[in-house]
Formats: sequence, C-alpha cells, structure tokens
Amino acid sequence: LVHAADLGNPTKPLPIYQQWVDRITEEMFRQGDREREAGLEISPMCDRHKACVGNTQVSFIDYIVFPLWEALSELLHPNAKPLLENMSRNRNWYSQNC
Repeated sequence: LVHAADLGNPTKPLPIYQQWVDRITEEMFRQGDREREAGLEISPMCDRHKACVGNTQVSFIDYIVFPLWEALSELLHPNAKPLLENMSRNRNWYSQNC
C-alpha cells in the first residue's frame, strides 16, 4: 500500500496531478542541467531540451502505475473505480499534450 500511495499521483484529479508532474519534471530537468554542466551523459527524461513530458507520463501510467493500481483495485473495489477513472483521463490528456 505504501508503494501504491507513493505512485498515486496519476490517480488524482488532473489539476492536482499536473502540479506533481510539474514539480517532478523540474527536479529531473535540474538533474539533467547539472549532468550537462559536469560534462556527463544526461540521464533519460532529464534533458529539458528533448523530453516530452506527455510521452513520459503515458509510459509511466501504462507500465508502472496502472498495473499496480489495477491489481490493488481488486482489493479496494468499488472504491478504486474513481481513481482508475482519474488515471485514464490523465493518461488521455497527457497523450494529447506532448
């Protein structure tokens, strides 16, 4: 449950999820900036000049968050339905906004 809570931002309403995406993305971009300054190879998804946040979020939901929350919903059903619906809406929004 702690792991699901840690990865629960995509289950929030879009305005809340967007705030978290912005914060996490900026943290990753700052890491990439430091790597660039140090002459290091920039880590995946950390290059602010190349990253597509929408694609990153869609992959995050598809391969990490959705499988976890889908399994967890078996335990929480029907209380998890709104969370899965939020995640689906968020995924769709990010898939259209790269």
